[in-house]
Amino acid sequence: MQRLLLAVGLIAVGYGAAGCASASESPFQLEWQVSPESRSPSVKGHVFNRGSLPARNLRLVIEGLDASGRVVTTTLGVLSQTVESGGSTPFDVPVPGTAASYRVSVQSFEWVLPAGGAGRSR
Repeated sequence: MQRLLLAVGLIAVGYGAAGCASASESPFQLEWQVSPESRSPSVKGHVFNRGSLPARNLRLVIEGLDASGRVVTTTLGVLSQTVESGGSTPFDVPVPGTAASYRVSVQSFEWVLPAGGAGRSR
């Protein structure tokens, strides 16, 4: 009986995790390109906020990938500007060395709530 309950519990956790993954689609769209500088390249682009609230304190993760798609560098960038709902803001983050390609994602952010409410982190 205990094994049956354990199996049912593991199945429920599996379905819950799958539901969380699909529900966590990002409210941000990212566009970027690599700008090779004489000393160090940088990843430049824009973050577009498709959410219904302004967002602030966006933390970007820029991963440098080798030719096989393996992560070889990781760089964090912080955007100090508020990104209005339906708006965008530029970013320019220096990255170490060179990589075959890059992947950029939003690691965390805070929604700006109306009427001076405290931001809600995500």
